Amino acid sequence: MAMNAQYDYIVIGAGAAGSIVAAEAAAAGHSVLLLEMGQPVSPANMEIWDPTRWYQIIGDPAYALDFTSAPQANLNNRRMNLLQSHGTGGCQIHNAMVYVRGGRSTYDYWAGALGCTGWDFDSLVPHFAAIEERMQIVSASVEDEFSQNVVAAAGRCGLPFNPTYNSGPTDFGCVPFQFTIEETPDGLRRTTSFEKYIGGAPPPNLTIAAGCGVLRLVIEPGAPPAVEVLLPGGWAATIQANREMVLSAGAIMSPAILLRSGIGPADALSKLGLAVVADLPAVGENFHDDLGCGIPAICLAPPPPTPYGYLAAGIFTTEDFNPPPDPAPYGSVNLELQISTSNLPGAPNSPNGHINYCLIGVSAMHLASRGTVTLDPTNHFAAPIVDPNWLSAPGDMDRCVAGMALALAIAQDATLAKQMGWVPMMTGTPQQWVAATGITVQHYVGSCQMGADPAESVVGPDLRVHGVEGLRVIDASVAPTTVTGNTAGVSMVIGAKGAELLLAG
Repeated sequence: MAMNAQYDYIVIGAGAAGSIVAAEAAAAGHSVLLLEMGQPVSPANMEIWDPTRWYQIIGDPAYALDFTSAPQANLNNRRMNLLQSHGTGGCQIHNAMVYVRGGRSTYDYWAGALGCTGWDFDSLVPHFAAIEERMQIVSASVEDEFSQNVVAAAGRCGLPFNPTYNSGPTDFGCVPFQFTIEETPDGLRRTTSFEKYIGGAPPPNLTIAAGCGVLRLVIEPGAPPAVEVLLPGGWAATIQANREMVLSAGAIMSPAILLRSGIGPADALSKLGLAVVADLPAVGENFHDDLGCGIPAICLAPPPPTPYGYLAAGIFTTEDFNPPPDPAPYGSVNLELQISTSNLPGAPNSPNGHINYCLIGVSAMHLASRGTVTLDPTNHFAAPIVDPNWLSAPGDMDRCVAGMALALAIAQDATLAKQMGWVPMMTGTPQQWVAATGITVQHYVGSCQMGADPAESVVGPDLRVHGVEGLRVIDASVAPTTVTGNTAGVSMVIGAKGAELLLAG
């Protein structure tokens, strides 16, 4: 790996957003360095590219980052495993591949109520369309008996079939999921934005440096930004970005790198002994995630195959199962249901130790709780301290209880129960079950949130860090709220829109 001392652009992080930014900047003719702390992912590694093996990859130490949360008071004081992956592709290496644009009401809320001009849904549609063509997004078939029975069960709950949840007027209803999976002559195959935008033969003006840890950014008055990098073998180097530095390390590491670099709340940085480069109180604030809750249904026999990794049929609904008004207010569609099975390689045993089961999982979305990402005061370069502060806001537990009601309605549907021969397993009250079993769904956002006011945000709508010349953050950390669904789609659209803004100067 040969690196120069300077490049036009340096992009930190080869995940969903950073891969797109680096590729577009290189395509425009600029010299680009793409830094990734993980290792290259081989196109022959079918444990990654096989869509049914995502459980295996989540637990693979070769790709998993060892992040855990602070103890969560409202989740039985548990330290939660904060699933993150590194390597070329980022969390697209191990995610469950569900592709969701994220809902018109989400982006219109950003643009309107939150002052993120240019981030309304209609402005993003061309970017979504280009991403979907490049990624070869597949729409799952729901013709199998299992999916058909879920569609029918949803109908009995008052939830209509909605074949156009990403492009139609609403995301409400029972849907055929779209996935970041392509159909090949050899079968279904996971895709990542790194693979589709860069691939195995990057252009000569794009340097990919894997296995490189970022220590800090070097921001000095009158000088282009630079980055201190720990190279494989333990050598350190400082590399300059003559045009701009782009931080795309995700909602946990992007704020941590800013804080290490003296960009954040001045009082907190001073207490850590760090020189203050820019006093931005919002760095590391507003971190949040959807919360996963659900019910295992123990099956008498092995469940049928789910070749997409999840069952093809899923559900988006309001917490009372009623259609939202038209147009839908922000956050009104706030529950997402997905079904996975014990057929998947690496799937954990059920809480009762049974081998055959279906997990009827629900993401409780648009929760009001907010947490933080801060530095370890004993070692600024150690894993950051992450406190999602789940269920601290009034009403969030009620949302999760509504999610449990949705999971139970599907689990107890007579037709599904007859087909699957399953018995739903839940002990205690729904509140007790959520506290005991609730998990992250890896929808991390907000810790470098976008907005107009430097007192309350980290970047402006152009994704430039307030008050810091030549530095942008382009990843899910800038999303001021979660979206209606999984975050791979919003990460990619932030990358695509961010690349456009970057190249516009």
